[in-house]
Amino acid sequence: MDIEVDHYNALDLPSGKEGAKLSEIDISKAYRKKALELHPDKRLHDPINAHLNFQKLKASYDILKDHKKRKLFDEMIQLQQQQQQQQQDSKRRKRMPVPEHIFVPDINLARLEEEERTAIKLLGEIARIREILLSKKVSSDMCVDKEKVLKVSWSKSSEDYTCQKLRELFSNFGKVEHVIMSSSSKKKRYALVEMLSIDDAAKAVSSCVLPGLLIVPLEVR
Repeated sequence: MDIEVDHYNALDLPSGKEGAKLSEIDISKAYRKKALELHPDKRLHDPINAHLNFQKLKASYDILKDHKKRKLFDEMIQLQQQQQQQQQDSKRRKRMPVPEHIFVPDINLARLEEEERTAIKLLGEIARIREILLSKKVSSDMCVDKEKVLKVSWSKSSEDYTCQKLRELFSNFGKVEHVIMSSSSKKKRYALVEMLSIDDAAKAVSSCVLPGLLIVPLEVR
């Protein structure tokens, strides 16, 4: 699913929280109206672009009319908006004058902002894992068990692990479902590893044979 495309805006509909509240009827009406506007038969002077634009419109509509795909897209839009809001708040805080009698260490502010960005990116990785499951046509009531997902971090100065390398290492504890490279800070790198079972995940957490790796169960605040 392409998060760079706002499928609501493609149908001239409001996005974000307002878009999530729209009914299927609202979406269908907007699609029919936009389809009449972009139909290739009305743009004979530019048939190639007309066809491409109409296909993009149809793709956006197909996502919004599918309950599971729309719900996933709404979650990803919300995460993106939260991240944008965090960035705007950060810029405002930097522009605000600090009274002389108040001392705010820059290093603490930078660390707090980095933790906020990391938390938002981790939520985005969960959404990506859910999208993988949906693409495999897993039942609609299936969701990711966070106890099977491990957050793995390591210093950039140590070995630079890849998805394949992590998959090979964690396969010593059981079957690995997914490995996704996650957010990265100035000093650390992160990845998410989903094991087949909670027991396999617990084995990996208690292991001491993976030097340089910090392994903890994923927890979302």
